[in-house]
Amino acid sequence: MNWFLTLFSILLPVAFAAESAGKLEELSVALKQAQLDPEACFRVRDFTYRRNEVRIYLTEGVLMFRKPVNGVRTGAVFIASEELEDAEILMIPPNRMERKSLASFTGSPNLDEHFRSAAFLFTDGTAERWIEELRKSPTARPSPERGVLVAETWNGVIRNLSDSLEPRFLEDLSNGGGPGKGFFFAAFSGLLLGNFDIYFDPRGREELFAGQLEHVDGRSRYNFWSHFEPKRSELRPMPIPPVKIESFEVQAEIGDDLRFRATVRMRLRSNQDGLNVLPMDLSPRLRVKSARWNGEAVEIYQRDALRANLLRNGDSEGLLLRPTIPLKAGEAGVLEVVEEGDLFFRSGNGVLYLATRASWFPQMMFQAAPFQASFEHPKNLMLVCPGVRTETAKGDRKVTNCRVDRPVRLFGFNLGSFESSKISRGGFEVEVYANKTIESALVNRPAPVMVPPSPVPPRRRMEVPVPMASVAVPADPLSRMPSMAEELAGALEFFSSIFGPPPLSRVVAAPIPGAFGQGFPGFLYLSTLAYLEDRNLPAAERAEWQGRNFREIMQAHELAHQWWGNQVTFDNYRDEWLSEAMSNYSALLYLEKRKGAKAIEPVLEEYRRRLILENKEGKAADSLGPLVFGMRLRYADPAAWHSITYGKGTWVLHMLRSRLGDVAFLQVLGELSREFSDKPMSTEDLRRAAAAKMPKGAADRDLSNFFETWVYGTGIPHLEMTSSVTGLAPRAVVEVRIKRTKVTDDFALDVPVEILLPRGQKLMRWIRSDSPEDVVEIPSGAMPLKVSLDPRGVLLKR
Repeated sequence: MNWFLTLFSILLPVAFAAESAGKLEELSVALKQAQLDPEACFRVRDFTYRRNEVRIYLTEGVLMFRKPVNGVRTGAVFIASEELEDAEILMIPPNRMERKSLASFTGSPNLDEHFRSAAFLFTDGTAERWIEELRKSPTARPSPERGVLVAETWNGVIRNLSDSLEPRFLEDLSNGGGPGKGFFFAAFSGLLLGNFDIYFDPRGREELFAGQLEHVDGRSRYNFWSHFEPKRSELRPMPIPPVKIESFEVQAEIGDDLRFRATVRMRLRSNQDGLNVLPMDLSPRLRVKSARWNGEAVEIYQRDALRANLLRNGDSEGLLLRPTIPLKAGEAGVLEVVEEGDLFFRSGNGVLYLATRASWFPQMMFQAAPFQASFEHPKNLMLVCPGVRTETAKGDRKVTNCRVDRPVRLFGFNLGSFESSKISRGGFEVEVYANKTIESALVNRPAPVMVPPSPVPPRRRMEVPVPMASVAVPADPLSRMPSMAEELAGALEFFSSIFGPPPLSRVVAAPIPGAFGQGFPGFLYLSTLAYLEDRNLPAAERAEWQGRNFREIMQAHELAHQWWGNQVTFDNYRDEWLSEAMSNYSALLYLEKRKGAKAIEPVLEEYRRRLILENKEGKAADSLGPLVFGMRLRYADPAAWHSITYGKGTWVLHMLRSRLGDVAFLQVLGELSREFSDKPMSTEDLRRAAAAKMPKGAADRDLSNFFETWVYGTGIPHLEMTSSVTGLAPRAVVEVRIKRTKVTDDFALDVPVEILLPRGQKLMRWIRSDSPEDVVEIPSGAMPLKVSLDPRGVLLKR
């Protein structure tokens, strides 16, 4: 067969790429059976793939493609097995933050790595473009004989990699990939860096990812070396969900054995034409038993896929549903999903633990819609939920109905042997439920017990599992219930006066075993520890700061999520810190209102201490990465992520408050909560809103340096100040010398310096410190009595 005929036979499958999509199971089998194709094997020399900030140079070696699946070639391998064969990948991140991130993993701000082998997977038409280039290249030649040898070694590798991304393959092969829609994935075996991946996904918020899969303590995770949106001449439109969810309706049954079964009905409207497959998210604790679209059976695909799930950023896994007939744009109908699984676990003493709280019903990009739910459950247990709640008896069972007319993204509920305390105030209703006993892990016993870690929803929050020691004395979780209701009602009134009304006028709080909380629309999960008096807390939690955290901060923090995270959303992981930091600082504002400014000082001090605490490698928690790295920090070190997101995020808002003043700062919070009601807010939106309130003539008035240093950067400085005076009154000049250590030379911040003058006069100046030592002269006129650096303690420093 001559060169032209070989190319014709290789390109021929492309003509069938537009044929109707096969069934998901058939496609899955075809993917697994798609071996490397010796007839599509080429010896290549100086072959280059350029895509935005990435360059892949196949200097010399063998490039071999997979056989087609549904008319599309979905992968290839490159091998440089002979002595002079080689290949190289270059990547230059477009911003300083991502270059620093890359350097922290690889030792260099730019990726330049030679490799001898790589596997490529794609649904974006890469194979067809590459084969066309090879046809035109004078240095590329078919090599089917070498292809036979390569296939024997690499068929298993390409199949395993393909399995780890199979849900995305099936979605693209069904709904249509191609340029601008499909993905490109490459797994490299680097000579110095070992195995690592790059991934282009035009449907992602940021298209390009580079990182390394790692297995630690029996769990897999991705180290995000770098993740960014490539530079373009024009902005790329953000992806929209394939369908719009218009409503949820759930009929659930919780058996006497706590087994959870539910029929979930969603009214959907298609945003695309020719939509063959509906991509959904669902907890891996639940299995879909059947599904129907407008009454007709739907094919179900629900399997674990390692890389696909890790790249999802959450506890859910992919669920694909294929109607018998493709959906047309604008077509509406009802999707019915029957699911079953174990959501509840017994924590002892009759206390139940709800392990899946966010992804217990199918979702797509966490859309908001009105929600109705009916739960049949054991008669001796109470089911609590947000919105309008009613219950009726059904023999030896009970049925609880819940309805939320306002669109919500999350719907919380809980089950237990509860008692409650209710308060109505200012048009709002607060109802606190408590268990009658505490879980076994908190009962005095010889050995501590660990509460199982709980999965979390994407782009919401993450609890850090905390070992639960036993309590010192018998505890009554009902004793604080009335005072908790009073405190929550007071916080609800306070927050509403600043942020406007909450999304739902009724707020329910219920206990959850563990040392964490979560805030859903109209529903709060509060740690059992929040229900205990100080004397009942475990020894490890009995310190002043810990007690205050569980008693006074946690419940106000979770309540503040009614605004920050539920009413105001954050749909990029880089902005997730805002949800936690703004909720946490809201809780401190309420604590300050109740007990004065001094009350928040030990909390801020504890956050500072945890941020500068060094690990065994001598690195402070803050050095792990900037606030906007979000879940990337969580993957790397959950404890450090917690310190940065909650602690540093709170400090950033505290420092911002000091720059704006109290009145302007509260105005910013109120304006943001109204402007972004039911819309996503970004970090830049916060900077813009705060900058608009900066005093005229203020240093760094647009706050670009402030955000670059504290939000997009890392580092907590140690500052020393000395001062001297030249001249006499009324022409005295104060020379201020500031020395800065513990940060890089390019770290820059504005430092408050106060000069106390005779007759109680004070002169405040913000001084820019952008080098290891800065000297500034400040005309004071009168002779100063005292010169102080950051006298009010509003700066995060060592």
